[in-house]
Amino acid sequence: SIAPYRTSRFPSFRIEGLSEASLGCCLMAFLQRLAPNGQQWSAYCAAVPPASDGEGRLVGAWGECMNSAVVFEVCNPDWESMPGFQDGPAGQVIDFCNGCGFGALCHLLEAGEGAMHEELEASRGDPYAFLQHRARNGKTWKDYCGPMEPARDSRGFVNGAWGECMTAAVIFEHQNREWSRLPNYMEDGPAGQVINFLLECTHDPYLDAMNKTEAASHEAFDRNQRLPVFEDVYQPSYGTHQADSIGGPPPAPTGRKKALLIGCNYQGTKAELRGCINDVHTWKDLLVQEYGFNDLDMVLLTDDQHGPKRPTLANMRQGLQWLVAGAQPGDILFLQFSGHGTQVQSRDGMEADCKDEALCPTDYKEAGYLVDNEIYDLAVTPLQSGVKMTIILDCCHSGTAVDLPFMWEPRHGNWTEECGSPHTAGDVQMFSGCEDDQCSMDVKRHGRAGGAMTTAMTRAIRECPNFTYPDLLNRLHQYLQEDGHEQYPRLTSSQRFDPRSKCFSMCEGAVPNMNPVLGVGAPPRHQPQRTGGFLGFMQGFLM
Repeated sequence: SIAPYRTSRFPSFRIEGLSEASLGCCLMAFLQRLAPNGQQWSAYCAAVPPASDGEGRLVGAWGECMNSAVVFEVCNPDWESMPGFQDGPAGQVIDFCNGCGFGALCHLLEAGEGAMHEELEASRGDPYAFLQHRARNGKTWKDYCGPMEPARDSRGFVNGAWGECMTAAVIFEHQNREWSRLPNYMEDGPAGQVINFLLECTHDPYLDAMNKTEAASHEAFDRNQRLPVFEDVYQPSYGTHQADSIGGPPPAPTGRKKALLIGCNYQGTKAELRGCINDVHTWKDLLVQEYGFNDLDMVLLTDDQHGPKRPTLANMRQGLQWLVAGAQPGDILFLQFSGHGTQVQSRDGMEADCKDEALCPTDYKEAGYLVDNEIYDLAVTPLQSGVKMTIILDCCHSGTAVDLPFMWEPRHGNWTEECGSPHTAGDVQMFSGCEDDQCSMDVKRHGRAGGAMTTAMTRAIRECPNFTYPDLLNRLHQYLQEDGHEQYPRLTSSQRFDPRSKCFSMCEGAVPNMNPVLGVGAPPRHQPQRTGGFLGFMQGFLM
């Protein structure tokens, strides 16, 4: 059977592929401390450059790391006398950033350090100071958990958003042993603030489960064991809230563009592919030449690289967080993956076929898969109205691999929506390589290997950049059919717009939010199916 995806317990600290200067920084004490997900800060940050929001505020992984360094300095006023901290935690973060090759962006960290000291001082007296820290998807814990209904797993632990929040609070307390010195936390502590907020949100029936989760997390941390919330497959969080706004004019372009491009050839394995890394460079060339993207605003993860630039599960997660960090209305985002896709048994009842679609990172045998629920939570949930994202997944089983609610039906000329689908305020369109039950193929064109869908789509865009969405999809189908491929790419969207009157563009015509209710409702109760047939074959092939 396919192993569930899982987070590593406490990943190895040394990162291959970094410069000697970077590795020297790695030996500094603060970078060996843990991020909210249990990874060391070095591994948590190294894959992606620092990011900022529209106001220039440091956000994303490096923002979380710098904030943790500032908190450490405040909690430990004698840090200069502590072994390994002579340069200061914040200074070590900046040195490490420079060693990772992001020196041109170190000014964001320097400015962020001062701003975070001021924010920490300003938050005195806030009974929910810890809830202002940020979750993996970039939202504050308060904004992320507030609308969400807590959920228990089979062991009685709280999972999803609330479980992750408590885990982050426990890690914070262990990493900042002197947290009680901070006026922000001295009364109830971070974990206590999470529980107080749980009760304020009238989730009293989950109090015992939350206390159990806190106690088990402290015990796991003390024993260097896997944290309980991260032991099982990813669990989506359920909860809905009314949208802040519906409709309105499209936002003015900000000129900010970011792209995450991922290619896995799985070299030297029985699952080896030939064209996925080429696909990354094909899309990169298109983004630069046709849409004005800048090399500095693109992160490329390919498995012909080493260290933090390899598309491991951890690095892919960090890439998604970087992509959406600080995104503002008018920003343009692009996500592309070429590699193996698969299906795993769904445990949450959301999928009509009882299978989650998943992407296979280069280390899928050891780390597991990136499932559709998590892709949605990390890359789609945080988006504001007016942020435009285009997603290309050239892999098997990719038809609904981001769980966007609306699917275009070319034969009928309308959108269909599956009951229980999640909704977001952002404007996201995804082109898949095939249907959920199909495979995407490698091809050779002019002697160069590449994905059949990537080859067809980039060819169509270059030949006619003003296709409407249905016309582009039809041209994709035409090219693939002419080359003898049975795969059938699909178009899904986060917003229900009229694609027949809208020209395809990655950079223009962002659709304002039209979903009155955002979030994920309670899932339909689909019965699990036995693994077999083609799914069983693919599991055997990948394993």
